[in-house]
Amino acid sequence: MLMDDLDEPDIPVLPDWIHALEERAETPVTRAGGIELQWRIWGEGRPVVLLHGGHGSWQHWVRNIEPLSEHFRVMAVDLPAFGDSDSYETDDLHDYAGLVAEGLDTLAPGAPVRGAGFSFGSVIGSLMLKQVRAGVESWALLGSPILGGRTEVGARLRKWRGMPIPEHRAAAHAHNVGELMLTGPDSVTDEATAIQMAHAEKARGMFRGLFSKLDVPAELAGYEGELTVIYGDRDAIAGDHLDERRETIATLRPDAEFHVIPGAGHWVQYMAPDRVNDILLRRFGA
Repeated sequence: MLMDDLDEPDIPVLPDWIHALEERAETPVTRAGGIELQWRIWGEGRPVVLLHGGHGSWQHWVRNIEPLSEHFRVMAVDLPAFGDSDSYETDDLHDYAGLVAEGLDTLAPGAPVRGAGFSFGSVIGSLMLKQVRAGVESWALLGSPILGGRTEVGARLRKWRGMPIPEHRAAAHAHNVGELMLTGPDSVTDEATAIQMAHAEKARGMFRGLFSKLDVPAELAGYEGELTVIYGDRDAIAGDHLDERRETIATLRPDAEFHVIPGAGHWVQYMAPDRVNDILLRRFGA
């Protein structure tokens, strides 16, 4: 793709309401294995942890934090090598998940946790379930990439690293958020592009290649807490394989809830926040 083939929009910026949301957060830092993790916390009550997707940050949850924090102590972390947390290299994602579990043990000692993971975060959270000392009572996977077949979207994405012209990078991010996270060009907004830019350009971790070493279905089968799975029916990765994924969950955990949200893409909690928030609030016991 030549640079001249890219549109050159104004560079989107994060809206004031997201800055205000961040300013209202507590911002503790936990340290485990020599790695500092940056957390943002809102509200009071029983702890709910939110784990973002790949190349993301806490901002993957901007449309969910306030409704959840009216009932819970919402704890959103920047995962290792993403956002404002330290860089980290590993060939074992169980160790990676252990860093997050240790952070929870520090911030919510003795308190059973509820939580949700989006995409990459759904994988890390599933590996974390047995590592949190006080236990995880209810766990939700949103847009999980590894519960069945997947559609590869990498060839449709535009490379933005190394582009010296900011407008070209913004155009590439806008294209990518439409192709991967939302439901195509017509769904792209300046806000979604600004969020994508804000955390993608801080991302230092490339861990998807480690997925082949994992058996997440076995982790879920052995998990004794409440399980919820949520997808958008237009998920770019999983949307063509939802029947297989539903069957996988039904076999592993017949007691689990499996939801498909019409019209939503991979970033389901952003595109359909009211529906997703209602599900999470009910499942977490609000």
